[in-house]
Formats: sequence, C-alpha cells, structure tokens
Amino acid sequence: LSLIAWASKSNNNTTFTMPDEDKRKRKKSKRKTRRSSSNRSSDGLDEEQPALPIDQGEAEFANTAAFNPDYDPDVMDNTQAAVVVVDNVEDQQPVFTLVQEDDDEGAIPSAIAEPDAGPTQPEFTEDGLAVAMAVDLSGEDEFIYSAIEYDPDSKPPLHKNRRFRVYTCLAFSVVIAVVVVVVVYVTKSAKGADVTDKELLWDGDPSTSPTSPPSTNREASGIKEQIEAGILQRGVNFTDMDKGDPRYLALDWILHADQLQLDSDDKNLYQRYVLALMAFTLDSLAWYNCGEHRIFGNVTEMFGMEACEVVNSATGQIEDHSVWLSSTEECEWYGVICSSDEVVRGVELIGNDLIGEIPPEISKLRFLQYLALNGNCLYGTIPPEIGQMPSLLSLELHGNGLSGELPPEMYDASKLQLLNVAMQYQYSYQCQMSNGTMVNTLYQRGGVMATQETGLVFNSGLYGEVLGSNVNKWASMKGLHLFDNSFTGTLSEEIGDLKYLVFLRAQNNVINSYLPDGLANLKKLREVYLNKNEIYLNILPDIGLMEDLEDIRLNENEMTGIIPESLYNLKKLKKLWLGDTLECGEVEKTTTNPSGWSCDATKEFGFEGSLRTEIGNLKKLSQVLIQNNPLTGTIPTEIGLCEDLAILHMHKTNIEGSAPRELCLLRDKNLNNEAGTGIFYADCRPNNKTEDPFFACDCCTDCCDHTTQVCIADD
Repeated sequence: LSLIAWASKSNNNTTFTMPDEDKRKRKKSKRKTRRSSSNRSSDGLDEEQPALPIDQGEAEFANTAAFNPDYDPDVMDNTQAAVVVVDNVEDQQPVFTLVQEDDDEGAIPSAIAEPDAGPTQPEFTEDGLAVAMAVDLSGEDEFIYSAIEYDPDSKPPLHKNRRFRVYTCLAFSVVIAVVVVVVVYVTKSAKGADVTDKELLWDGDPSTSPTSPPSTNREASGIKEQIEAGILQRGVNFTDMDKGDPRYLALDWILHADQLQLDSDDKNLYQRYVLALMAFTLDSLAWYNCGEHRIFGNVTEMFGMEACEVVNSATGQIEDHSVWLSSTEECEWYGVICSSDEVVRGVELIGNDLIGEIPPEISKLRFLQYLALNGNCLYGTIPPEIGQMPSLLSLELHGNGLSGELPPEMYDASKLQLLNVAMQYQYSYQCQMSNGTMVNTLYQRGGVMATQETGLVFNSGLYGEVLGSNVNKWASMKGLHLFDNSFTGTLSEEIGDLKYLVFLRAQNNVINSYLPDGLANLKKLREVYLNKNEIYLNILPDIGLMEDLEDIRLNENEMTGIIPESLYNLKKLKKLWLGDTLECGEVEKTTTNPSGWSCDATKEFGFEGSLRTEIGNLKKLSQVLIQNNPLTGTIPTEIGLCEDLAILHMHKTNIEGSAPRELCLLRDKNLNNEAGTGIFYADCRPNNKTEDPFFACDCCTDCCDHTTQVCIADD
C-alpha cells in the first residue's frame, strides 16, 4: 500500500492521498534536480538524522518547522513538505521518501525528528532519500499514535448525540404530564358520572323547596352510613328523618350536589358535612355575606355564585372568599379557618345574620379551637354537646337571642380560655329569613314560634349557677363574659383557682352573693364587673393584693362598709365604680310590681367613710363614680395628682366643703369634654332651692340639690 501525506504550514492541515505511479516518478525527477543545484553545506548533508516513527506503513508527522536543520525561518515560510511511504513488496521493508517542494529551488529538505530516536540511525539512498527502517515492536516502550483517516461524512452514534438526548428527555416529560392529566380527568369523571340530577333555578327566581333525591349509586357508597354513625347526635337516623330536615338536606348535598363528590373514606368528609349542615340549619341564603349558593339561569345559560368579596371592618380592605356550599374546598369558604393540613380549626361568622338554632353536630368538628357566632339571630339553647369538643379554646356566642340553662357539660370543656355568652337578655336585633319571616332576638326563639295564645314572650337569656363550685374545671380560663343574662347562684370560693383569669364580666345578672375571699387570689385579674347584681356586704380587705386590677365595677349592688385602705395600693387602677348602691326590701305587690320587691338608690345606704389622701397614689385613675352613697368628709387636695381623671361623680353624698383648687385645675386637662356636661357632678346647687350649696364648686359641670336630689346642668 502507498500513502502520501501532505503537510502545509500555511493552513496546518494534513491530508492523505493515494497517488498513481506516474506522479511519483515525476516528483522523483524533480527532487533530483533540486538536490543537485542546492548549495547546502556538507555539515547539513552528512549529519545523521533521527529515525522516523514508522509502524506498518503509518506515520505520525510533526510540524515541519521543528525539523529545519538550519533553523532558517525564511526557508520554512515558503516550504511544503511531502512524505511518501512505500511498502517494499519483495523484502517486506517499508520505504520512506521525503519530498521537498518549494518555490525556492535552493531549499533544503527537512528531516522529521522523533523525540527519542534511540540508537538507530537513518539510512539514505544514493539519491538522498531517507529509507524507512522496520521497527521492532517488541522492543518499543512508547505508545505511538497512529494516523487515522478522517471521514468528513461520518457521524457519532445516535445515543451520543447531545441534541438527541435533550429532545428525548423533553419528549419523555411531555408524555408523563399527559398521562397524569388523563388519569386525573378520568378519575374525576368517574366520580361524577353517577350524578343524574342538578338543582336549576330558571329565570332567576330561587326556590327554597328541596329537589327530589336523585337515584345514584352514591346512595350505596357508604357515605350515608358513615355520616349517620359518626356525626348525627341524639339517636337520630336518616331513615326516619323528614326530607326537609337540615341534616337530610346536608346529606343530599354531599351525595348529589357537591361537585367535589367525596368518598366515604375522604378525610374531610365529616367537616364538610358539618359545615354544610350549618349552612342549611342557619339559613345561609339569608346571610349578609357569602351565603347565596343557589344556581340561577335560563334556557341558554346558568351560573352559580362561587366567589364573594367582604370588606374587613378592622382594616377596611376588601377580601376575597368563596361562597358556602360552593364547589371549592371548604377551607376557602368565608369565615372558615383551617390549618396547613386543611383541617378546620375555626369558624368566624360575626354579624352575618345567621338565623336558627345551633346544631349539636357542630361538636363533631373535633379539632375546632375557635367558634365565633356572635352578633346574629341565633335562638334556642346552647347544645350540651359543645362541652365534648376536646380542642375548643374560644367560644363566642354573645349578642344573640339564646335562652335556657347553660349546660353543665360546658364545664367539661377544660381547655376553654374564653367563654363569651353575654348579651342574650333584653338584646334586640332583627334578621329576615330567606322566606321573608322576621326574627327578633328580643323574644324567645326570635318570636317565630309565637302563637295567638302565647303571644310574644320576652327572652330572659341564659340562667344557671355559672360561677358555682364547678367553675374551677376551667383551669385555663382567661376571659369569662357572662353579662346581660339571668344567671343566679353565688360566687364560690373555687373561683380563686382560676389563676389565669384576666376578665370577669358578670354584670346585669341575678347573682346573690358576697365577694369570696378567694377572689383576692386572682393576681392576673384586670377587670371585675359585678355591677347590677345582688352582691352584698363589703369590698374585700385584701383587694390591694390584686396588683394588675385596672377596672372595678361594683355599682348598683347592695354593698356596704368602708373603702378599704389597701385599694389605694392599686397603682394600675383606672376605673372605680361604686355608685348608686341599692337598698332593697319587700313592698306591697301591685300590678306594676308583682314580685313585691323594691330597690332604691339613696345617700343613706351604701359605702361609708371618706376618701383618703392616698388617692393621689392612683395616678392612672380616669373615672370615679361614688354617687348615691353616705360618704362623708372632704375631697383631699391630693386628687389633683390624678391627672388622667376624666369623670368624677360625687353628687348625692354627704361630702361637704368645697372643690380644692388642685381639682379644678384638672378641668384644663382631661376633666372636660366638648359638650361641657356629664363630667364633674357635685351637690353644688342651692340646697333645698334656697340655701347655700351643700358643696361649693365653681368648676363643676353639673350641680345637684343635696336635699331634693334634683340635678340640673348649669355649665
């Protein structure tokens, strides 16, 4: 085989060709002519050249410039070298020929050097041609790279093509995504395929009558049995239930109308059913916000309310929510609060015109911590099942029309921290049901059950001995709000076990008791409202131990005694209401007073003694109401240190003398208002119309006649 390798310095490219015999002869003749006319020095000709790296007819060629024996750059700049390797067929010895082509006829052909030629010396023919010597491969220590013929049309294997691999990965990802979408779609379609009926209200006229239940295989899916066993209370079942019962309507919605189409083993089945039951029981169609879930439409189009916007009363911002009984997750419904694992933790529907009775099944929201349904038109009783809610921390039902006894089971809610059932008695709020019926919380059951025989019966609120011996079961209680009801009984000593209690508001009830000594153990108590009850006897002598106390309201009770000295140690005290102490007794029964019991506030009965100079310690004091008590003495000048004082009612007492200058100076601070009245009351009017005022005051806003007890604003 013959191989001719051309090396060009100008383009640094090496090519391999297979020349014919005539071309080789012509190059030989030309090379002889050039060698004869060359002026090459004898040193350059006679110098032994290193052996060429030859292996079975293949050669590795280096840059020809490296083998210029004269190191003449001018020679190599215009030089082209050709190397011919010819196999000697007769003796199997390869013959190597070096051909020099150059425009300069005097150029000397350059030998190709091997980095480590060894002892072998090159041989030349008589024509000066280098003879390629056979190489003993067995003695060769170095690896010799072989020249490889380059095929410009060759391509790498397909699996090594980078673009092919990228496109393959993208195609695989697309296939996976398509498969996932198809599986989800097929699953959803399969779950909803058995729904054969939908409620549709034509021409925008809603109908409140329930639709007939559709016949589907979801009736046999186990959902009905699951809800009946796990949710329904008080021994009821769906079989004997009226089809218009809210519990049955909620089941029908879960089975047929709910687009989520839950299965019996879905983890949110219970909570979604209970919330649906609340919507049907409390007439969600009449709600102020996010209750309209019906589907409207006509012969060409229909629409259902899914989203709603609510203005946050605290921030004024518009918030986006979902409508109750919509196809969205229940955690997105307005007022529903969920944790990150989509478990209902709170329901807050304040002032949303909820109408009806609280369903006992609400207790099956096992993880519910916060329930706020205040400011609505709820009536009936509080379900005792609420006491079985193991996670309940806060229950707010104030501002409704609830009645009946506070269930004793409520004490079992041992984790309760806030209980607010206030404002049920004489609280009037009106709502309109979705069928147009008006409801008023002023009457029992909202007045909707009134008949011609019974007429409207006023609601007296909740009753029971709420602060009795069981109260210490609420060991975590921080806020007790019981005011404006008909609670009775006494204040038990066990109330002193509520070491975390901060707010005790039980005013306007019928609690007949003295203040127990245990009350002084409530070190964290800030507010104690026991006014308008039947509290008697004196203020606790150790009341000064309640260092956090800010607000004391004991007015309109039957209390007596002196104001204890320790009270002046309450440096955080802001409000002191001791006025209008009542003297009660039996009187003749009349049509206007069938009970035969009458109470009057006079200056002859109530707290005694005088205000001490230590009142100056109460620098945060803003309101002092001590009217209608037989208090005596004078006003100490130290009261001028109470610079936050804004209201002072000291009329209808036996306090005499005159208003100290230090007190009058407070009129330039906070003891004033824009109306100029109702701020500073005293018996500064002419006594008995003609005599000198019982209390001289030129800075009071309102004056009363000490004898006639007639008060007229004169400022």
